[in-house]
Amino acid sequence: MHSIALRSDGGVRCWGANNYGQCNTPADLGTCSAIAGGMYHSIALRIDGTVQGWGHNIYNQCYAPADLSACSSVASGLGNNAISIQRDGVVRCWGGNWSGQSDVPQNLGPCLSVAGGFLHTIALRSDGFVRCWGAGTTSTVQPNLGQSIVPTDLGPCSKVAGGRLHSIALRGDSAVRCWGDNGQGQCDVPSNLGPCSSIAGGGYHCIAIRIDGSVRCWGDNSHGQCDVPADLGTCSTVVAGGGGHSMAIAELDTDGDGRPNSTDNCPTIFNLTQADCNSNGVGDVCELAAGTPDFNLDTIPDSCQCLADLVINNQVNGADLGALLAFWGPVNPALPSADINRDGKVDGADLGYLLNAWGSCTN
Repeated sequence: MHSIALRSDGGVRCWGANNYGQCNTPADLGTCSAIAGGMYHSIALRIDGTVQGWGHNIYNQCYAPADLSACSSVASGLGNNAISIQRDGVVRCWGGNWSGQSDVPQNLGPCLSVAGGFLHTIALRSDGFVRCWGAGTTSTVQPNLGQSIVPTDLGPCSKVAGGRLHSIALRGDSAVRCWGDNGQGQCDVPSNLGPCSSIAGGGYHCIAIRIDGSVRCWGDNSHGQCDVPADLGTCSTVVAGGGGHSMAIAELDTDGDGRPNSTDNCPTIFNLTQADCNSNGVGDVCELAAGTPDFNLDTIPDSCQCLADLVINNQVNGADLGALLAFWGPVNPALPSADINRDGKVDGADLGYLLNAWGSCTN
């Protein structure tokens, strides 16, 4: 029932339930690179690879083992335990362990990422295959809902996540798979979900970001945790879930044109067309705003047009000068025009532009 955020400057902020101090971020925490949340505790990975926890600590879940070497990622289970991957790929767990959720299999091998459920742990090995341990195995450990029984046809995966009593994986083909408790439909992946880029688990619900940046949720919705806001827009690859709430980082759309800043070639000016006549990655509207000439006011930078090449021979020369002089004066709509600046007449302004553009025309 609390939320944790990693700011872009590496600072950590928490809000929500704070009955065990889980939202009292340590003053000496410093700059961090990753965060995780448990039932009543929080964990952060400092940039030097050390792990620090705070909040509920009855099972020492906030005290990293003294022999824990520098880590690359952290996770947390709802069963009062903490999980990390050392930089050598070795998974370490500590804290609560009454269902074996902290008993790392000896033959696990190096891993890329980890996630925690209520009483089970999920790991993604460096070969892309998923392993689980703790509650939900074929043993007598309860609750036995199959959350630790990895589907035999799962195949290589790129990400894993955990719900309270279910497990989630993002396969290498970007498809989402779930297994374990399905009492709230949390393992019924929508048939029209499509390929995804990220996943997260809540208490009894799942969250996914589709490759187009839209967010989908399914499962328990008793608190509106699956009612994705209509104005959420495109999101980054970061989502997270609490017991009854969901979180996503929406990408900024500064100019309100419906395209997030990350893919907008002119993020500060309303720019529906995304026109970029010279394909330099900067939208035409931004180039014009920066002072690029647009002599004929057609919203296309002059650098993309050879307006003075009136006879269209890739040169601005005497032939174009002759054409301009031939049509000197007010424009006759029935005749071809040399009105370069589109002001209704061919005059000195057009002549000046032509002379300034004299020479080879490469646009």
